[in-house]
Amino acid sequence: MFGPLSSEESALIARLPRINRAREHYLYASDRTRWLDCWADGGRALMGHRPRGVSLRLKNEIARGLYAPYPSHWEKRLEWELLRLFPGYSGMRIFRSAERASEALELGESPVDPLDLPPAGEGADGEAALWGRPLLPGHPAADFLFPIVPLPGLSDAQPVLFRGGGEALFTSDSLSPVILAALSRSCASVKDVPRIGIPLISPENADIWEKRGPYMMFRGNAGEYRELFETLFSRRVLIAPSGNRGSIIPIGLVRT
Repeated sequence: MFGPLSSEESALIARLPRINRAREHYLYASDRTRWLDCWADGGRALMGHRPRGVSLRLKNEIARGLYAPYPSHWEKRLEWELLRLFPGYSGMRIFRSAERASEALELGESPVDPLDLPPAGEGADGEAALWGRPLLPGHPAADFLFPIVPLPGLSDAQPVLFRGGGEALFTSDSLSPVILAALSRSCASVKDVPRIGIPLISPENADIWEKRGPYMMFRGNAGEYRELFETLFSRRVLIAPSGNRGSIIPIGLVRT
């Protein structure tokens, strides 16, 4: 499941100590503790909390004064990067939010999270709209794909990929080139790099996790998940705030 957190889920995340800084998949708190973040802002921190090159890209665009939502070349750059991550689509439009995109497309309901569908090859295709998860093996196709852009904290812009002639149905919203530049660079940072270890899966609990690329879905019951959440939280490891949501395997950080 991907989308806004419930009040109960938000309360679990709020139990974290005050975070002063973040680097890769680690959070550094004011009480001098270090946390391994396997929740990763729902997947937006897939490549870590400081995607490579984004800070410099933001600095350069801000220095040019490109705050106002006027036409720029960044929308085409973002489109190119997203089509690289999700081949098979013909183009992109971008909106101020996922809600605005769903309204413009007259979907009537939120996109489906592919982690909630059967794995590739088991009848997962055919949805009208899906969230797009980078690096998910055998990603199912849809008429409209809502990529989860790996830029943590920024959910106020939502690109949508379409197939065959969908561009005639809608036009993009105007967005600041600063935002488009950051989104473009964060997508360029996505690489299927080797994962050194899988910190959440051990011989004791391997049967309750389903691993799909860098994503993990819990396959136990709600009580078991809450117990596991509390155990890992006590060890300063943050996983998804409910078993209905995916957790992220930190890429290239943790040895088993």
